Amino acid sequence: MRVKYLVLLILVVPAIVLLPSLGRLDLLVVLSGSMSPLFNPGDMVVIEKIEPSAVTVGDVIAFHPPNAKDEKTLVTHRVVEVIHNGSRTYFQTKGDNNEDRDPYLVPLENVVGKAVFSLPYLGYLTRHNPNRTVKFLTYVFLIVLPGLIVLYSELVYLRNYSPRIERMEEKLKRWRSRAVEEILPGRMAAIFVISLVALTLLFHPSIERTPSGIINSGGLPVLLLRDDVPDYVYLPPGETYDGNYEIAVSSVLPVMWLVRAYEVNPFILKSLNVIISLLLTLVTFPLWVREFPDIKSRVRRRHHGTLGV
Repeated sequence: MRVKYLVLLILVVPAIVLLPSLGRLDLLVVLSGSMSPLFNPGDMVVIEKIEPSAVTVGDVIAFHPPNAKDEKTLVTHRVVEVIHNGSRTYFQTKGDNNEDRDPYLVPLENVVGKAVFSLPYLGYLTRHNPNRTVKFLTYVFLIVLPGLIVLYSELVYLRNYSPRIERMEEKLKRWRSRAVEEILPGRMAAIFVISLVALTLLFHPSIERTPSGIINSGGLPVLLLRDDVPDYVYLPPGETYDGNYEIAVSSVLPVMWLVRAYEVNPFILKSLNVIISLLLTLVTFPLWVREFPDIKSRVRRRHHGTLGV
């Protein structure tokens, strides 16, 4: 199997595995900062439909607030307490960025689903974005500009079109289809090692222990993962945290991505530098795969052609 097809297969398999669960997923746009930094205004949150009875303390749920005038209104906050009142079940919720709990209890039947992932900034593309300037710039850079680039490349192609060049391109395609691939292990290992060293330094937190607690002495925010509610502490540069934690990592990826990796399995977070390095090495396969003509097949074709005369 050609290397590029193998790499494509490795990258596509996780998406194929997730296909059956797509029917249980919904997208919500974050409009307020009540859950920052887990997700921020302008982000899209992926909500998985679950049985409300399966909700536990610590889950971030999307629900219809009981005091809402519009039935379409949804709030996504964290469950801090489960209250059983006879045959009824309620959830006490709170935004991670709010000092106080929500001034209401959420009935079990008001729960829509559980937040499982976030897509940063994609909410700016929707009608829910109140900032017209940001919305306009987002459309320009993500839709208009790429479209103009594609249009320009097509116009250049049409202007320089030549049957002779087209025949040469077809010949080149046939050559590549019959080319033999050679993997350069030294170059592949170098790409992996360089990526691993760079990502290890990037994810390694700059923290110091002081009598008053742990201080972030670096220039990047640090995420402290712990067995508590919420299960993370966001520590900006220069700030101090006095408490226990299990894993510390520089917050160079969206906070929810790191938190979800920790919730699925702490080992994923600990080995994140290795996982991303492997993915980068796979994606950069043109740098460590060399193609050259299949001379043996050409010789065989010529040999058989001579015998047939």
